[in-house]
Amino acid sequence: YAGGGTAAIAVFRPAAGLWAVRGVTRGYFGSAADLPVPGDYRGDGTVEVAVFRESSGLWAVRGVTRAYFGVAGDLPVPGDYRGAGTSDPAVFRPAAGLWAARGSTRLYFGGDSDLPVPGDYSGSGSPAPAVFRPAAGLWAARWITRVYFGISTDLPVPGGYCGDGTDLPAVFRGDAGLWAVRGVTRVYFGRFGDRPVSR
Repeated sequence: YAGGGTAAIAVFRPAAGLWAVRGVTRGYFGSAADLPVPGDYRGDGTVEVAVFRESSGLWAVRGVTRAYFGVAGDLPVPGDYRGAGTSDPAVFRPAAGLWAARGSTRLYFGGDSDLPVPGDYSGSGSPAPAVFRPAAGLWAARWITRVYFGISTDLPVPGGYCGDGTDLPAVFRGDAGLWAVRGVTRVYFGRFGDRPVSR
């Protein structure tokens, strides 16, 4: 969010539309029905605040744009899937294991019980489709790796926490406000009911 090349720890508080970035800023955008979808939609190296409204397929990027992509039941997975330097709207359809990026690609990976966690786990510069399977704590990135980290009640928040261009598995444990990054750090920020929005 500050453009430093390292993922920041942040939360979205749906009831208030509050975005709070640890040690950086606080602002308001979105509503209780929205899902947070931060990303670099301008291509300027800074993450913008954005939301996905599942009921209508609306993507709204604060101060930048509004677009429609996806249907009810889809989970948002924005990323630079074209390698163009900007985040694109994209969705994961759990029932079919479908990954679809607007104007770019479609492929199948994962299933109903999985949570999407796309990221650049290889340092290639582009996100890979990946899933977190809560029941087993499994992280599986297509063509790249499988590791175990977290428990069934954790929310996954992968990101470039080291600033080296590679994303790492990380989790947010809402009941304690715990952020744990595999092999790197543990910190506390946020509370139960917050949605983690690291990028």
